[in-house]
Amino acid sequence: MDKKRVVERWFSEVFTKGDINTLKEITAPNFVSHVPNHDFKGHDEFINDFMKWFRTVFTNDVWSIDDYLEEDNKVAVRYTGHMTYKGGWEDIPSSDQRVKETGMMIIRFEYSLIKEMWCEMSDLDVMNQLKDKNRQ
Repeated sequence: MDKKRVVERWFSEVFTKGDINTLKEITAPNFVSHVPNHDFKGHDEFINDFMKWFRTVFTNDVWSIDDYLEEDNKVAVRYTGHMTYKGGWEDIPSSDQRVKETGMMIIRFEYSLIKEMWCEMSDLDVMNQLKDKNRQ
């Protein structure tokens, strides 16, 4: 199994394009996504509680992998995303502003599928980019 190709599909197809079918194809049905202060368990919860919200609030995403490390059944990536803010996050007014997010993710594979992931992203920096724009 080519773990790097699966991770590339996560960023290019799931996040950049919002392809739910790819999400279901490359993740275990009961996969868990850990983000600060929340765990999304399974396809339905991740799609309904995160992806739908994210794809409404941020559009025109372009994601890239900056660093990739692999050992046994785990992969670590450092990534960058650029997207347009459309409103709907923490009462920050819509500005159609391009913002940049960076983050790191550890992904655990089981039977060639993503079983679990831990993600630390630069939400505070994104929020500051938006607040600075709205103060002008």
